[in-house]
Amino acid sequence: MRILAQYMSREFLKLFGILVMGFVAIYTIFDFIEKADNFAHAGVPTSAMLSFFLLQVPEITSLMVPVAVLMSTVITLGLMGKRNELVAVKSSGVSLFRFSLPILLTALAMTMAVALLNETILPRTKAKTNYIWDVLVEKRPDKIFLKEKFWYKGQNSIYRVGFYDPDTQSLADVVYYRFDKDFNLAMRVDARRVRYLGGRWVFFSGLMQQRLAGGGYSGQSFEEQVVDLPEKPHDFTKLSKPSEEMSFGELVRFVKKIEDEGYDSRRYRVDLQSKLSFPFVCLIMALVGVPLALFKERGQYLAAGVVLGLGVALLYWISFSYMRSIFGYTGVLPPFLAAWLPNGIFSLLGLWLFSTIRQ
Repeated sequence: MRILAQYMSREFLKLFGILVMGFVAIYTIFDFIEKADNFAHAGVPTSAMLSFFLLQVPEITSLMVPVAVLMSTVITLGLMGKRNELVAVKSSGVSLFRFSLPILLTALAMTMAVALLNETILPRTKAKTNYIWDVLVEKRPDKIFLKEKFWYKGQNSIYRVGFYDPDTQSLADVVYYRFDKDFNLAMRVDARRVRYLGGRWVFFSGLMQQRLAGGGYSGQSFEEQVVDLPEKPHDFTKLSKPSEEMSFGELVRFVKKIEDEGYDSRRYRVDLQSKLSFPFVCLIMALVGVPLALFKERGQYLAAGVVLGLGVALLYWISFSYMRSIFGYTGVLPPFLAAWLPNGIFSLLGLWLFSTIRQ
């Protein structure tokens, strides 16, 4: 049995390596064709462009590994069925589940590898690719990644902001300073919360102080006050560090911090659970791939198994993305369910398919 397990693992890994490199290469080529004009139009140096596509390799690899696991499983077992090796295994008294166990264990190792890649390498490379694309290509202002309270310089003004939520377009613990042409303080507004509503900024629960013509300042407290500001919500978006650029540990600390300060952490909690759930798709794809390949022992439906496998992978990506963005970020589902429900559904699908094949 040990020799059989080694043979299975070797055949699986051989095909897996070829597929991963092929998928990454194809993705990179199409991405290059799509974005080459943007780099040329922005006048980005060739070295920066090459760095961008090279630094994308870890992210693409993380996305393509589960698909490669699924395809490798289907093709490896399908080819063995064509060579009547599955019939020989069954005639020796080995169940197909026991026969496919080396593939499942290898897929589990891939799960840990993807988790390690996402935790150690991907946050750093993603930050660099975002910088090249957003700043050098799209010419957006450079990002300011501050976890504590930050300052923002606007038009003749300075903001001190405790927290910015891009989803609700709101700021918390705001102090707004407006200056005249001689840089004298003309207005100061302190507010517990500021929100962009109907194309204007509304300040809540605060104090407005304005400079008087003869000198000195007048002060007036308010519960709700509209203040005309030239800045728009997208001007503050660059102050929010994306979850994809944080490791799991950084994201845990960030979630705790904003919750301790009383802010809504729902979006970050969904992303936190997603960082845990996504690597397990490697094991799930193998669990689905084995019964797809063994539906017919002699591999008569290998091509159909490959097509169905690609369909399953596409369906998983769609469900994972929609569960997170539509049901998780909006609060329809708790963060745990939004991130783990696709895994649960496709795991049950794999187990059900396993129960339908003849052992």
